[in-house]
Amino acid sequence: MTLSRNILVGLLSGAISCAPALANHCDSEMYRRYNPDKCSTPTESDSGLSFATSAAIAGGAAALVGGAIALFGASSSGGDSATPETHPNNQLPTLNTTSMVGGDIDSVTLSSVTNTAQYTRNASQYDEIRVAYSLARGYTGKDSTVAVFDSGADSWHGGHVASLASGYIAPDATVKSYTVSDRYGEFYTYERIANVISSATDAHVYNFSWSADTYATQVRSRAHLERITDKSFIDALSYAATTQDAIFVWAAGNDYASQSSAFSAIPLYVPEVSGNFVNVVAWDNETQQLADFSNACGITKNFCITAPGTNITTEYMPGEISGTSFAAPIVSAAITVIREAFPYMKSSEITSLLFATARDLGATGVDAIYGHGMLDLERATRPVGTALVPLTETKTVALNTARVSASIGNQIKSKNIKFAFVDSFGRAFETNMNDNISIKNRGIGYERLRENMVNSFKIGNIEFGLKENDLMMGDGFLQTDSKNLISFIGFNNDKTIGNTTLFQRTTLGISNPSPSNESMISGFSNIYTASVSVGAKYGNWTLSVGTPDTIIGGNMYLHVPTGRDINGTYTYQSHTIDMASRPSVEYSVSYRFMTAGIVDNPYGTDEFYMLAKGKFIF
Repeated sequence: MTLSRNILVGLLSGAISCAPALANHCDSEMYRRYNPDKCSTPTESDSGLSFATSAAIAGGAAALVGGAIALFGASSSGGDSATPETHPNNQLPTLNTTSMVGGDIDSVTLSSVTNTAQYTRNASQYDEIRVAYSLARGYTGKDSTVAVFDSGADSWHGGHVASLASGYIAPDATVKSYTVSDRYGEFYTYERIANVISSATDAHVYNFSWSADTYATQVRSRAHLERITDKSFIDALSYAATTQDAIFVWAAGNDYASQSSAFSAIPLYVPEVSGNFVNVVAWDNETQQLADFSNACGITKNFCITAPGTNITTEYMPGEISGTSFAAPIVSAAITVIREAFPYMKSSEITSLLFATARDLGATGVDAIYGHGMLDLERATRPVGTALVPLTETKTVALNTARVSASIGNQIKSKNIKFAFVDSFGRAFETNMNDNISIKNRGIGYERLRENMVNSFKIGNIEFGLKENDLMMGDGFLQTDSKNLISFIGFNNDKTIGNTTLFQRTTLGISNPSPSNESMISGFSNIYTASVSVGAKYGNWTLSVGTPDTIIGGNMYLHVPTGRDINGTYTYQSHTIDMASRPSVEYSVSYRFMTAGIVDNPYGTDEFYMLAKGKFIF
């Protein structure tokens, strides 16, 4: 290190560091700074870690300040001053409401997570990102790999970053450490770093807990980025994004500045990584605002998110740590949680989801300090926006409560069928069909009112006819054809005793109903029905009791979505529903043209009706 570089690094770290030969004991502040892995301290700050590099960059030098590469005098094309204005730190969080559907985690399950020792050690930070919900829902980062490009897993900085990249948030995620500097911060050349990045062929998330001391506003073009780093470095990122669909998580930097570092501007000038990039600023859970050392999102606000970055503990080493370097791996771990829950999501969809479900902080909407707001794993692991039922790969209908007749509803409910719906991001969630069905009475009174409209003819005591019936009525995702016709044959008998006429009527019917083309119902077999009634007529009075048309045989076929496979293809399961059902019992009394009736429905609510019949003759 040159003396001038050490002085500048020391100033940024809060102390002048000339890297003298240090006494080999932990009583020395300088020894502790350069050998943190050998000395346990109660509090370590990311902004207090000084790294350097041997790479010459556009006439300047580079150093890692608190886990951030600092590019001094690196702008070869002029531009803004290297000391941007500072940002105000008086922004308090204001929450907005994101439209969501779906169930929630019960308090008992939630407390089983929050009462663990692992949770309580970082409880205030975990509470901010609501990780207890994703853990309670069973998501642990399984089958995802995070590549940590840092000073090595056995160094203070790299060890803490690697520990946070899985840790309690994603305990089943795989973390692989790739060394891009030595333990004292001597960085490799960017060409060599590019080769290291290219070697991470099995990684899904790339964590970069280092940044530049030049700022995003000072970057002018892709060519400028390639000059102040190396073309191979930018090409390696481009290749990982386009061929591996990798997501890059980058620390914004610890310069107390209103703009993030130059690296955070990469998506602005390398468009192929724009959907695969998350810039991370640090939140102070004690002051409830941006950490005073953290750079703000600035011009990167559209792909920037906030995560806890102060007073964090890890499994790697005792003591608390702070910095954007440690906010970044929290986001990396969160991404593995999303990947496990929804393995078919592309990286651009995952980053969009993280941004859309972040809790708004500061000024309403996306702002230059907090970007999209606080990472929120509760929102990110539950449905967002409009719930849709995927009937086919290309057709969906809104998931509204389906109103169906009792004969359909009860028979479906007896099967206790679960099905999948998708949210606005196309993510599949499971729900119980029983919770999304309501029983609608078929309306016996209305059927009686239109009996005179039945098309029929009689041969003696035998009647043949065709009539409409609401036995197979359904709407929503169980919609049926609006006209369900029954062909029937009826047998009528009566006997007069004095002034009283006794009567009996029996019908047998057959129907071939059809589903709507926007329904989970794929078809029906022939549906067989029967009805019977008996009664007596005395003068203008008529009393009767009977069972209205009831399904005695036949099947309904359902094509039920069950989820999405790893390739994103919808999966389905077929169900056959036996439609034979218990009959209703109808009691009625008539006087001349007035009729009143009570229907005892075995499934829906009981029904009472009154009607009057008449006709006009012209």
